[in-house]
Amino acid sequence: MFRTVLDEMRRRRLLPFAALALLVAIIAPLLFLKGTPDDAPSANAAAPAAAEPAKLPARAARLLAANDGDASNGATKGSAHDPFNPPSSVRAAAAAAAKGGAAAPAAKAGSGKSSAKSTGTGTGKSTEPIPVVIKNDDKASSKSNSSTPSTTTRSSTRTISVDIRYGAKKDSKLRRAIPTNKAFYIHGKLVAVFVKYSQSRKKAVFAVAPGVHVSGSVSTRVTDNVRYVDIKPGSHARLTIVTPSRTIVSRRLDVVRAKARTSSNSTKATAASSRTEAACLLGKLTAMKPGDPLVSRDACEG
Repeated sequence: MFRTVLDEMRRRRLLPFAALALLVAIIAPLLFLKGTPDDAPSANAAAPAAAEPAKLPARAARLLAANDGDASNGATKGSAHDPFNPPSSVRAAAAAAAKGGAAAPAAKAGSGKSSAKSTGTGTGKSTEPIPVVIKNDDKASSKSNSSTPSTTTRSSTRTISVDIRYGAKKDSKLRRAIPTNKAFYIHGKLVAVFVKYSQSRKKAVFAVAPGVHVSGSVSTRVTDNVRYVDIKPGSHARLTIVTPSRTIVSRRLDVVRAKARTSSNSTKATAASSRTEAACLLGKLTAMKPGDPLVSRDACEG
C-alpha cells in the first residue's frame, strides 16, 4: 500500500511537497524548544534601588508645609481637607488685595456723588435718567420687508418624449422629442400624424390616412373609423402612396427611442397658431374615409 501511495505521489509530482511538509514537521518543534537568551534577567535578581527624592525649592517647600498645616488643622477639627483650597498664605494675600481694590472704587463713587450734587440746580429735582421709548417706523419696516427677495417655485412634470427619423433613407435626420400632433407629409400630402406615446402598449401611436399603404414590423388597428399604427422604439414603418401621376413614393418612419424627460412650466410653449394648425390637420385626417384624396399641407392655413 505504501508503494502504491509513493507511486501515485511520484506520478502527480507531489514528492517535493511531501518533503517540504516533513522538513517543517521536524524544524517546528526545534524552534519552540529553543532556550531563552543568555542576557534575559533571572527571577532571583534583586530589584533596583528606589531613586532618592528630589529636593524642592525653598518657596515650594514653604507652600507644601502650609498645606500640611491646613490639613492637620482640618483633621483635628473633624472637617475634610479640600484639595482645591489654596494655602493660607495665598488666601491672606488675596484678601489684602481685594480690600485695597474695593477702597479705590468707593473713593471714586464718593467723588462722583459730590460732583453730581454740586452740578444740581437746587430745585429739589432728582437727577435719575429719563427712560426713552423708541417706536419702530412702519414705513421703514415695510421697506425692509419689501427689500427681502421673494422666492418663486416652479413645478415640473415628467413626460415621455419620442425621438424619430423620417425620410426616404434609413439614416435620415434625427428629430428629438417630437410634439403631439406632429404631421408627416409626402410630396406635400398629409400621410400621418403623431398622436401620443402609449405607456400601456410601450409604443408610439400614429394616425395614418386611409390611402396610405403601411408595411414593416408594426401593428395596425382601426378605432372609430380611424386607422392607427403602433410602433415600438427600435422599429420602423414604411409609408407608401401613389401620386396622381402614378408614381410610387415611400418614406421610412423610425421610432428611435422613447425617453422620460422633465418639462417645467417655465419652458417656452409652442405658438398657439401652430397648435391650432396641428389640431386642425389631425381633425381632417381622422375625418377622411377610404377613397378620399389626401389632405394638402396648406389645408388649415388662413
